[in-house]
Parts: sequence; structure tokens; C-alpha cells
Amino acid sequence: MAQNRALYEKALEKGFQYNADENWSKAMGAFRAAISEFPKQPMPYVGLGEACFGLKQLDKALDCYKLAARYSGGDLSYLRKVADLQERMGLLTEAGRTYMAAGELLLQRKKYEEAIDMWQLAVRLEPGLLAAHRRLAMIFQRQNLIKDAVREYLAIARILQERGNGRKALQMCQAAQRLDPDNDDVLMAVKLILGGEAALAEPEELEEPVDETPLFTDSQDGVTQMVRQMASVFAAEQEAQQAQQTQQEPLNPLEKAHQTAQDLLAAEVFREEDDVPMSAGLSKLERDALIGQGLDFEARGNVDDAVSCYEKAIQGGLRIPAAFFTLGLLYLKQDRRDVAQKALGIAAKDAAFREASKLALNSNQ
Repeated sequence: MAQNRALYEKALEKGFQYNADENWSKAMGAFRAAISEFPKQPMPYVGLGEACFGLKQLDKALDCYKLAARYSGGDLSYLRKVADLQERMGLLTEAGRTYMAAGELLLQRKKYEEAIDMWQLAVRLEPGLLAAHRRLAMIFQRQNLIKDAVREYLAIARILQERGNGRKALQMCQAAQRLDPDNDDVLMAVKLILGGEAALAEPEELEEPVDETPLFTDSQDGVTQMVRQMASVFAAEQEAQQAQQTQQEPLNPLEKAHQTAQDLLAAEVFREEDDVPMSAGLSKLERDALIGQGLDFEARGNVDDAVSCYEKAIQGGLRIPAAFFTLGLLYLKQDRRDVAQKALGIAAKDAAFREASKLALNSNQ
């Protein structure tokens, strides 16, 4: 193994030196030698991609950068190389998807500003990329950036209206109205949509849920599924690497359940809308924003604001046990035992939170 490592590093060093000298053919040979020693290391593919690019073999260069991103566990610098080259090659939709995947990774890592940058690049290249507009709307609402969130909701409404989904477009206008009731752009968007929807001629219908189907069901470009798969693979590999490097102290049952609840709430943000219609008027985007705000407030110890966010999300249709368990724990911190007991009672119907719910109530007596 040590000998293999030495051969690998020597080949790698030669390859990058050949690249610096623009001796592309020799560089390719060196990087291929490095790959033969360690085929799942990202650096040889980066070097090989540079050599292929130097030889104007753009398709091969793109394949190499994709492999570098894959084997690095989603290194953002490599994903940027992929997106940049896709853009140079005129593959704008593919580049938008790559930036979308990068944003998903950054969201999982709680690097929100960088995620926003990636999603904005995605919609610049592919204005009709619903997945990116959805993420921007969610994160802007989560950060209480009302004007920005409203702009994204209206962008989503416009795209849905263009695709013939007028009712779903109206739902997005509803979400925008809840954030900014007197916004002239929102009111105009509603009028334009209603003008093309004879069945919805009366404005009063905006006050009720108008659709019994999931808010986002279109998969005309397969973007969301593909992006989630990419981000999940990258994130899983990175977590596996980190788990090998660090060891955490074992958690007690209550702490473990709380961590599980936090993980499930975070995962809810990445879940696709299912086929079960929500009875409340909030869209999944709005619920996602509230979940994110709640998690942020809770992490900062701001119990009252966290409670408010989770309550609104639940009233808006969030029904997962993790939300009730988290809310129950927060109620106990507020010394509100009666409502805590109700929330934890709902959570305890799920086996994952049954023991921990009892422990939380017993320890608070």
C-alpha cells in the first residue's frame, strides 16, 4: 500500500507539472497512471479533466470533472468546474441542475447564503427551473426577506400559469399575499390568473384552498429527483467519511430522540410533496420555511420564537410526530405542562418517541 501511495503521488505530481507546461498528452498518461493506483481519488480526475480541456476534448473533460465531484463526496469546487464547463458548452439546463445540486448540498450544511448564490445561478441559466425558485422562496421566507420571497413566489406562479396550472399558480399567489397583503404585483398576478380561469371568476375563492392535488407534481425535466439523488449521494459519502474520523459520546434516550426529531424535521424540508392533500391553506414551501425558522431559533435557544414557528407549521398542515415531540419539549421549557403533555402524547404514538416522551414528562414533574 505504501508503494502504491508513492507511485500515485509521483504520477500526480508529474501530471500537474505537465499540465502547467501545457504538455497535455504526457499529463493524460501521468494521471491515468495515478488513477490505476487509486481509482476513487478525485485529484487525478481533476488533472485529467484539465488535460482533456487543453486538448479541446470538452466531453471527456466534463466526464472527468463529474467523477472528481463524485469521488470527493460533493466538493463544491469540483461541482463548479462541472457547471462552468457545462455552461461553456451551451448545456445551460444541465449547468442549472448542477448549481441546483450544489445549493442542495449547501442547504444540508446550513450554508444558506452560499446556497442562495447557487440557486440564483441556476435560475439565471434556466429561468424555468421550478426547483430552484422553490428553494429560493423557502429560504427567503425563512430569513424573513419578504420582498425576495414574494418575488420568487410570483416567479413560481408565472411558470405554473405558463404550463397551464392556473389553480396551483393561485396557491403561490396566496402564499405571497400572506407575506405582503398589499403588494401591487401580487394583486396584479392574481387578476391576470383569474382572468384566464373562467371557473375561478370570483376573487373570494382565493380565501379557500383551491386544489386537492399536490402543489408540485410536474416532473417535465426530472430536475428535483435528479438533484436530490446527487445531493443525497454526496452528503451520505461525506457523513460516512466524517463518522470514521470522529467519535461522539453516546446520547441518553431523551437526547437521542431529540436528535432524531431534529434530523426528521430537517429531512422534511427535502421531502417531495406526496399525494395526500393538506387540509390547511399553507403550501409546503411555507411549512418548510417555518420548519427552518423553528430549527434556527431552537439552535439559538430562542424558545418562544421556535414554538411560534412550529405551531404555525402544524396549524398549516405539518403532521409528522417529530414536530409534536420537538414542540412538546419546548413547551416543557416554557413550563406549559398541559400543552406539552398533549403534544408529547401525539408524538408517543410513534415508537421512535414513545419512551422519550414519557421520560420528558417524568423528568419535568
